Amino acid sequence: MISPIKWFELVAAVAAREVRQLISRPQEIIFCGFMPVIWVLIVWGLLYNGVITDVPVAYIDHDNTSMSREIGRALDADRTMGLVTYNSHDEALAALKHGSVYGIIEVPEGYMKEQYKGTGSSLSVYLDENRYAVAGTIQTSIATIMSAMTLQNMAKVTLLTGSGVSGAERIVSGVHSDFYALGNMQFSFLAFLGSNLTPGVIMLAAVLSFVTAIVREVYLYRINEWMDTAQHYVTAALCGKLLPHYFFYCLVILAYIGLFAGVSGFTALKASSLFIWFICGAACLLVMLTCAILICGIAPTWRFSLVVASGFAAPALPFTGFSMPLDSMSDIARTFSKCLPLTWFIEGQTQQWTLGADIWDMGTTFGVFLLMIFIPLILGIPVFRWKYRIFAKRELEAEANHVS
Repeated sequence: MISPIKWFELVAAVAAREVRQLISRPQEIIFCGFMPVIWVLIVWGLLYNGVITDVPVAYIDHDNTSMSREIGRALDADRTMGLVTYNSHDEALAALKHGSVYGIIEVPEGYMKEQYKGTGSSLSVYLDENRYAVAGTIQTSIATIMSAMTLQNMAKVTLLTGSGVSGAERIVSGVHSDFYALGNMQFSFLAFLGSNLTPGVIMLAAVLSFVTAIVREVYLYRINEWMDTAQHYVTAALCGKLLPHYFFYCLVILAYIGLFAGVSGFTALKASSLFIWFICGAACLLVMLTCAILICGIAPTWRFSLVVASGFAAPALPFTGFSMPLDSMSDIARTFSKCLPLTWFIEGQTQQWTLGADIWDMGTTFGVFLLMIFIPLILGIPVFRWKYRIFAKRELEAEANHVS
C-alpha cells in the first residue's frame, strides 16, 4: 500500500513529465491550448454587440391618421427596428419573401376611429418564426411599445374625466404589469447565447484535450515510460497526466466568468457568489476528465477514443435547456439531457448568476456532479488498467521485435 506522500510525489513526477512533453510538442499546445481560446474569442466577437439593432421591418399605414403616424414614429424610434414604408400588403410580403425585411407591421384602415369608439382594433404583424431570435425580439419590442402607448392614451382619457393626476396614476398602475428579465435586462444575445455556447466550446475542448493527452502515449509508444514514471500506479499516472490540462481549463473557466461578470457588464445579483459559480465549472470539468478516462478505457483504438469524445460532448448544447426548456422535451430527450454534465453546469450557472441561489439550494446540482465524477471512475479505472496493461505488453513485444 503506497503512502499518500509517495502517491503525490508520483503525481508530481508524471505532471512534470506531461509539461515537458507538451513543451516539446508545440502542435499539441496549439490544438489543446490556443485553439480553444481562439474558439471562445470567436464566439465572444460574434456576439459582442449583443443586441439586435436596426432590423428592417415593413410598415404599411392604411389609416394615415395622426395616431397611425405616431405609432410609426414610436416603432421606428425603438433600437430593434428600422421601419421601411410600403404602400401595399403584397409589396411588403414580396419584400419579406426576398429577405429585404424581417417582418411586416400593418395598420388597418379606420384604426384611429375604432380606438376612439372603444370597439377595438389591432395591428397586424407578420413575422418569420423560423428566425426565432429576430422574430421574438421584434414581437417583444412591438408589444412593449403598444402597451406603453395604450397606457399613455388611457391616462389622457382619465385626466379628461376630472379624476386628476393621482387618479390617473392609480388607474394606470392597476393595469400596468412589471416585467423583470433576471440576469439579462437588455435581452443581449451575448448573455443569451454566449453564456451557453462558450461553456459548450470550453467543455468540448477540455474533453478532447484530456483524451489526446492519454492516447498520445499509445501512438507514440511511450506507455511503459509513462507507467514507469508513476511506478505503475494507474491512478497516479492518470492524475499526474491530466492535472496540467485540468488546471489550464480551470483558468479558462475563470476567464470566462470574468468576461461575463466583469468585462461585459452582466453583473450578478448581490446574493450570488462568483466562487460557487467557478466551483460549478470546475466540477463540470472534473466530470469531463473522468469521462475521458472511461472513454479511453472502453474505446478499442486511440482514434476511436477521439471520435467518442467528440460525440459525447459536441451534441450537448441543444439539451442544456437554454433554448428548449427541459420540461418541454420528450421523456427520452429529457433523460438524455440530464446525463450530460453541460446541462448541470448551465443549471448551476443560472442558479448563481441569475438567481443568486444559496449553496444549500444547489445540493441537487452538486450531488449530480459527484455521481457523474465517481461513476466513470468506478467503471473506467479497472477497464483502463486492464486495457493499458495489454497495450504496454504489446509495446514491449514490438520493441523486442524491432531490436531483434
